[in-house]
This record gives sequence, C-alpha cells and structure tokens, in this order.
Amino acid sequence: MMSKIGISALLAGFFIGIFSGISRFMQAENFWVDLTLSKLFGEERTESLITWFDTAAIQTGLDFLFYELPMFGLLLGIGVISLLISLFIKNH
Repeated sequence: MMSKIGISALLAGFFIGIFSGISRFMQAENFWVDLTLSKLFGEERTESLITWFDTAAIQTGLDFLFYELPMFGLLLGIGVISLLISLFIKNH
C-alpha cells in the first residue's frame, strides 16, 4: 500500500512540476504557476495553523512548508518517503 502511495505521489509531483515548468516558460499566469499549500488552503487557515504552535522553530519550518515549497516538491518528497517506508514494512 505504501509503495502505491509513493508511486502515485511521485507521478503527481512529476506531472505538476512539468505543468508548472511549461506554464512558467510560457509566462502564463494560471493555477499551476507557484502552486503552494497556502494557495490551496487559503491565507487565513494557513496563518491560523502556523500560529497555533508556540515554538519559533516549528513556525519557521511551517512557513517554509506552506509558503515557499512548491507543491511538486512536496509531492516528490512524500513519494520518496513513502517508497522508503515501503522498503522496510512488509504487508502480510
């Protein structure tokens, strides 16, 4: 199951990266260009989630995750982590 999630996340990240790269190259302003989690969730929900934590180190990490990390990078990371987990977990 984890390997299926990993492969799906890698494929989704690859295709979103391709579409955002093509859109950026064509200088088109559409949904794929600079797609981040903050664009998907909205500013208010993102800020409320980040400020819910009191620790500055956690807030800094979440700022990077929500505002700076492109969506395809997040999906590629989730895919790699899922595939690494599936190497060590056996389904019976």
